Amino acid sequence: MKLIIALVLIGLVSCSNTKEFEIQKVSETIDSVYFQKWVAGIQGGGSGTNFHVNLKTPLEKDLILEKVQFESFEASFVKISETSYIAYIRTNSNQNDLILDENPEKEYGNKVSVENLKPNEANLFFTKNGKEFVKNLQNVKEKPMLAYPSVKPKN
Repeated sequence: MKLIIALVLIGLVSCSNTKEFEIQKVSETIDSVYFQKWVAGIQGGGSGTNFHVNLKTPLEKDLILEKVQFESFEASFVKISETSYIAYIRTNSNQNDLILDENPEKEYGNKVSVENLKPNEANLFFTKNGKEFVKNLQNVKEKPMLAYPSVKPKN
């Protein structure tokens, strides 16, 4: 009986250690993380945030960077290169696609926001062999905002 209890406890400890080990490996792989807000130059053109993750080395074959939670938004990553990922977050500022109505049923289709994080805090979601790992990042750097012009400049 003691042997069974010991094996169960060892199994539980090794699972939590595996998760911590994966998070540690991911932390050592990350080179830089930053975000850059943007806004279109015309009403209704939209706005958003581009969230960048740059790695020192490519991720292991079975480790996948899935998504990011940032501010009150969540977005999937697009792989730009072996060591560069970007998530395109569309915000509701400067958009006409947010539906507001007295009847909540008519607001169907609005995106539900995720739990608010602290300013400049983000959660990166990874999967490895079907298991999800979350890496919390503090003090994510912000690059200057991109303000796209409303019309092309005349040359």
